[in-house]
Amino acid sequence: MYKYLLCWRYLKTRYIALASVISVMLGVATMIVVNSVMAGFAEKMRDRLHGVLADVVVESVSLDGFYNSDEVMARVNAVAGDEVLALAPTMETPGILHFRYPNGQVITRPVQIIGIKPEDRANTGDFAEFLFDDHGKRIKPSFKVTDELKLNSPRGEVVKELEGDEFDKVIKEQMKQQLLDEIPNEGTILGYALATFHFGNGKEDLFLAPPGAKVGLLFPRAGASKAEGGFDTFTVVGYFKSGMSEYDSTHVYVPLERLQDQRLLRDVRGRGAVNQIQIKVKPDVNLEKMALKIQDALDALQPAFFRVYTWEQKQGPLLGAVAIEQGILNILLFFIIAVAGFGILAIFSMIVVEKTRDIGIMKALGASTAGIRGIFLGYGLLLGAVGSGVGMAGGLLFVRYINECERALSTVMGRKVFDDTIYYFDKIPTQVNPFTVAWIVVGALSIAVLASIWPAHRAAHVHPVRSLRFE
Repeated sequence: MYKYLLCWRYLKTRYIALASVISVMLGVATMIVVNSVMAGFAEKMRDRLHGVLADVVVESVSLDGFYNSDEVMARVNAVAGDEVLALAPTMETPGILHFRYPNGQVITRPVQIIGIKPEDRANTGDFAEFLFDDHGKRIKPSFKVTDELKLNSPRGEVVKELEGDEFDKVIKEQMKQQLLDEIPNEGTILGYALATFHFGNGKEDLFLAPPGAKVGLLFPRAGASKAEGGFDTFTVVGYFKSGMSEYDSTHVYVPLERLQDQRLLRDVRGRGAVNQIQIKVKPDVNLEKMALKIQDALDALQPAFFRVYTWEQKQGPLLGAVAIEQGILNILLFFIIAVAGFGILAIFSMIVVEKTRDIGIMKALGASTAGIRGIFLGYGLLLGAVGSGVGMAGGLLFVRYINECERALSTVMGRKVFDDTIYYFDKIPTQVNPFTVAWIVVGALSIAVLASIWPAHRAAHVHPVRSLRFE
């Protein structure tokens, strides 16, 4: 019993020990907060990356693709059987987007043009969940240019103004029809960051290419004796907003058949070429094994022409960078707790020197070597428990109210702490992993106890007679 009483007494009276407690507390709290925020960002990123890509992707080594997509999909179905839920042929090619800002300035941007069948693409991933109009409402996956969209377009606004003018009825109808005919009947879905200017700080985004706007796309054509480009115009019908700037600032979706025609990618049998097959499989399927089986089957069809990837393999560098960053941060932050351990070691060594006579008296009164050792080990454990307990509570509390804290700091500093111009998150994502919290707390306790071992060993082997003569 005396061991616990002494540990508690030292904790209350030795205020210098609070430095070690605070170090442990800050280290534990910081590691919990950083891991929760990193895990939240990583989970959001994985969800959005997986939503953009299907579970498995088949690609051709040639940008011009292949015409036998039906045969390729039949091979995939033959290999995978009922494990495949949906397939979506896709044509992806680099290009240049051309449109006019509201102030009249012409803008060109490099983009990735993706020809799809909207319903098929929606069945292979979360494509439909990323489609919005200019008011932030979800829209159906479609490239249809409706009469309502034409009338609400910039050209349509001119048409509405004509209705109030004193023109001859026939002339007015001719002018209205001419203006509406200038709006292309082929629709496109633009990446949100391409079509808007994102102010951040809670301000509404400025639409540079509003719904109904006319945009042009320049892309390479196939089959020509020399390299030449094709050009086509489209009407903006919606926006692709995944929250990942890498995609929202480059992706432009257009009708697959239209892109095949404009790129001259049709053979004599009328088949259009594609260079990707997006594959969605059942949730419990091992994607890597599935990709290997499909790769073997397609190699038998046309050796060294197809490449099969899982969505994680396609995004491997990005996901790997996040994991490495999280690991390095954990190592660096754990040094804070290690510093607290050295503080405990120094404090305990000082206590052993100061309390040499007291230790001798306790041993003379019958205290065992194990009992003296237990006092210092228990004291170290108590310091670690208090520091890690308070740090865990503080860290979890901060994670719970991290967005409120961010808003308060932004108000005090006069600028946005969390820059939402890169990720279109309305709040900082967090994810608390109980296992991670547990190993952080156990690690802090272990360091505190390990730092107590050497002072405890010194105290336990103090000679009672010599210690009573200690000055």
